[in-house]
Amino acid sequence: MQEFLLILRGDGMNHLSPDELQNIMSEYKNWVEELGENYLGGQRLEDNGALLTTKTESIVTDGPFLESKEIIAGFFIIQAKDQDEANQIVQSSPHLGLYAIEVRPIAFPKMK
Repeated sequence: MQEFLLILRGDGMNHLSPDELQNIMSEYKNWVEELGENYLGGQRLEDNGALLTTKTESIVTDGPFLESKEIIAGFFIIQAKDQDEANQIVQSSPHLGLYAIEVRPIAFPKMK
């Protein structure tokens, strides 16, 4: 099995009502349960942080890093047999449509 990083791009859930957010979270929980051991983790990203460009410079911003062309809202890590299977898994994600999801293979397996 290969690991894939799913990058959520956009501000998809920022405009949802509390009921809509609760519904999406419920769908997300069901999706994770369906994926079982193929779901390795994920997290929403905070809107603040630092952008490091050199060893001597870091720029602290109040985010969400608008100097980027797109907002990166969060990420998931899954495992799948290949890119096609990873793409199929993303097709079932309740976040697809709210966010564009970039599917990237991870080059090296995690170290144990």
